Amino acid sequence: MAKVVNNINMELHESTIHKAKENNNSIPSEKIIDGVFNLSGSPQFSAKVGSQFTKFELGCDEPSVLGGPGVHPTPLTYLLFGVMACFSSSLAAQCAEEGLELKDLKVRGKLLYDLGPAVIESDAPIIKGMKLEVISTSNLDRQIKEAWKKCPAVYAIQNPVPTEINQVKA
Repeated sequence: MAKVVNNINMELHESTIHKAKENNNSIPSEKIIDGVFNLSGSPQFSAKVGSQFTKFELGCDEPSVLGGPGVHPTPLTYLLFGVMACFSSSLAAQCAEEGLELKDLKVRGKLLYDLGPAVIESDAPIIKGMKLEVISTSNLDRQIKEAWKKCPAVYAIQNPVPTEINQVKA
């Protein structure tokens, strides 16, 4: 049976590290999700997402302040949740790599934003900042710094990601 530390399968984790080292520290990957904006009702947007083992449907609404039904989580809720989930697993893996078994790990996320520029012409930034607070009985200052450098979602938030938006005819 594989050794699991902090809910990280160390055999699989170490295998991935080995593969990256063999390939110039690279493991090219791609994520594709096909979604639908529903023209009536809630959720406004939905998509089937999945892992290697299962598939399920996520729904998303804009809040009522932006004209949405506000029933399902907002896109920004999913954004914050995704960053929190990615960072917490990066941190748990960093601790596991170092042999530090955690007794507890919680993350509180805060997203500061202004919806004004989303509805009226403005040069002001919509997203003002994001703050994650790690709550643990272990002292994780050094591990937090390392996980911060390794977390794909934190990287995407902190660095411009080349983005294209094109229409493809139905």
